[in-house]
Amino acid sequence: MNYYELMQEAIRKNEVIKILKGEGKYEILVSEFTSDVFPTDINSVLVNFFYKQKQAINGIDLIFDNAYNQLLCGGASDVYIAVLYFDACIFQEELKKNTFIIDKNDISNKLRGKILQYEKELKGNIQFSNGMIKKNPWNTIINFNKYYQMEYNISIV
Repeated sequence: MNYYELMQEAIRKNEVIKILKGEGKYEILVSEFTSDVFPTDINSVLVNFFYKQKQAINGIDLIFDNAYNQLLCGGASDVYIAVLYFDACIFQEELKKNTFIIDKNDISNKLRGKILQYEKELKGNIQFSNGMIKKNPWNTIINFNKYYQMEYNISIV
């Protein structure tokens, strides 16, 4: 798969959010050995579509930021996807494999408001565009939040 060309096409068509959500031809299949449910391979998308394109595509960090903020304007499943990307960004930063840094405080504040807005839905089941259903994503959010509080003194709930 040529991530550069696919990203260029998504930028041209104003479809970068579809990359984040794993919609249609932008879905990156998650390993069959993964025990959880995801709309796309979050880490692979982050690394291949964004981090590895830093030198090739001017402003890729801003492109990511804009698409991420679009996610936050969506419903419960989009907010959960935003949580997954937030966690993936933190993970990549800890590994020092990131090519740009997110503003953890700003994003955690935005996430907190959206998570609380969709708390009821996030405590139930959400469905991704690929038809997969995540049961009780709230548990994952709470587990992530415990780590963020301990390591970064930030909270998303």
